[in-house]
Amino acid sequence: MYQLQEMFLIICLTFLIFGQTIHSQSWNTTDEILPWESYLQIGDIRRPLGLTLNRSSLAHRHFAIGYLCLHSFMYDEAKEAFDLAINLTSTFIEAHIGKMLSCKQALWSYTNLACGQAVYNATQNLTKTSFQQELFSTVYQWYADNQNITAGEDAFLISIRNLSLKYSNETDIRVLLGLSLLNVANQVRYQSQIEPPEMIEARNILKDALKNESNHPGILHYLIHAYDVALVNISEQAREYADQYGKIAITSSHAQHMPSHIWIRIGSWNRALSADEQSIIVSLRLCAKKILALNLSIYSIQLEQIWDLLNTTQQKLLIQCDRENRGHSMEWLSYSRLQTGNWLGSLDLLRDLYFANNQSNQTMNYYLPFAYRIQTRMIIEVFYWFPYNSEFQNKIQQLLAINGTQTMISIGENAKRWYSIWAEAGFRFSECLRLLITINNNNITFKIDEHIARLNNLSNITSSLYPYVSTSISIMILQIRGIRYYINQSWQECLNELNNAVKRESTLVSGTDSPSLIFIRASELLAIHLLLIHKKYEQGLINGNYILKSKVISIVDFPSQALDLFKKTNETAPNRAINIVGMARAYVELGNINEAVQLYKLLLTQMSLSNNTDLILFQEANNFIAQNLIQFNSATNYFSLNFLLLSVFFIINQ
Repeated sequence: MYQLQEMFLIICLTFLIFGQTIHSQSWNTTDEILPWESYLQIGDIRRPLGLTLNRSSLAHRHFAIGYLCLHSFMYDEAKEAFDLAINLTSTFIEAHIGKMLSCKQALWSYTNLACGQAVYNATQNLTKTSFQQELFSTVYQWYADNQNITAGEDAFLISIRNLSLKYSNETDIRVLLGLSLLNVANQVRYQSQIEPPEMIEARNILKDALKNESNHPGILHYLIHAYDVALVNISEQAREYADQYGKIAITSSHAQHMPSHIWIRIGSWNRALSADEQSIIVSLRLCAKKILALNLSIYSIQLEQIWDLLNTTQQKLLIQCDRENRGHSMEWLSYSRLQTGNWLGSLDLLRDLYFANNQSNQTMNYYLPFAYRIQTRMIIEVFYWFPYNSEFQNKIQQLLAINGTQTMISIGENAKRWYSIWAEAGFRFSECLRLLITINNNNITFKIDEHIARLNNLSNITSSLYPYVSTSISIMILQIRGIRYYINQSWQECLNELNNAVKRESTLVSGTDSPSLIFIRASELLAIHLLLIHKKYEQGLINGNYILKSKVISIVDFPSQALDLFKKTNETAPNRAINIVGMARAYVELGNINEAVQLYKLLLTQMSLSNNTDLILFQEANNFIAQNLIQFNSATNYFSLNFLLLSVFFIINQ
């Protein structure tokens, strides 16, 4: 079914336990924990929720596992482990508090009010120490206000801050303070700020806590979130935390994924690829352990190859198990693969997501938003490589072969968060791109207008709560119009629309609750069209001056304008393939062959990270270098080029 050779599957059923288990060196319980619990290796916490653990207590062992799962966002496993602890000791206050904490997925903006209130109501009459009562009441603040979750979050922050001052020796309470600060920094009111004050405070709180407990998985996890911003110099500061967290929580799919947030921000693609591939493998291993109660030695991320090993009941459980973490990692892995020319690898991920969605038999279409976002980026990526080119159509056929002409589902209709709206908007934008370039006749005009109308509706839906998403969707509409004008050879109108998109993009601030993986940057789309129009000038098809940025600019200056746009975006999102090839093309049109060759070689170096680089994508860079090797006969150029390549290779492998 798959032609990829770089990934392989070796599955053997074995009763061996994977190395050191959670707390195996220190627990002395007579009864056994569940197989999936024994499989976990996700760190250790000295005094979870201020509790001195009884290493001979099975209830305490379940609680410790649940609490570690909570800090690595394994919410289902956390609740299950807390319930196991409570079933053994119904008066176990910390287990009840842990369960109440797990009713809120803090940095994912999801609060299960009914869940939190149910735990509170079942526990409020139990006898507690003064510290337990204060902590219990603090956690309940998240669920106390049915009408205003934000008010509950603010109340929680005030209360946990007071607790951290009163019990300053309790490191874990300061960790919860750090988490609460990050959670508040994600609120709508801070969407226009890259680094809200609460985020900066969280960094300081967590770094201080790390001095006391250097392997606390929650501290390391939240520090990564605290530095995950659209500022390369800030994200760079989290390298150590990203490295350490992945090594401590080795059987948590989310923990394995989290370092990629930093690696992608700084353009370190080799590490990003490794993190998300490992995350998916870890997810499948954990789910196999939960479903079969056996260890499966899984070394492939391809879902369908594992599927046939399971019966119908097990297949349903696999689809549901760890789906949020696995789907998220698949989306991020696809993005990184595209940066290394692994088009077919991204195609495999898309195939698996559509397969999972089709097998889930649920009306919620849980996996569909992930698939939509991946497909959108794949179409946009190949457009940059082959703009208005027959090769674009060939690649699109590979996409359509997976699931036919995927019927558009309005998944954002009743969405409470922006994720599904963002997915639908991206899919509609990429559909317009596909229709305009591969079909482009009068019959598709109505379809394009339908998509634009829906995009306008989605922009309006999100305007009050999610202005970044709303503005980004409105930019898509301008871009579709600009592309349509280009196809109709209305060059000035094309530039007007695309430049307006750039102006609107300049007002955006990538806040804490904004999409991390952008579909398309307006400045780069304008840049590629400046180069395309200039190419027509070189071919003698057009000439003259055009208005750009409210100024009359000669078409001769278009390549330098394009280069400036590409360079500017590379500062905030470095080492992306479409940006590298864009700069290379700009230098070609400027006649700077040496710089172009250097960039194409840089691109090939980046593509070498993948064992499955698409040959068509590879061809442009390879051919250009081969045709211009004569430019590099001098020792000076040779030394300069190799120094550059060694430097870049070091950067993207860090």
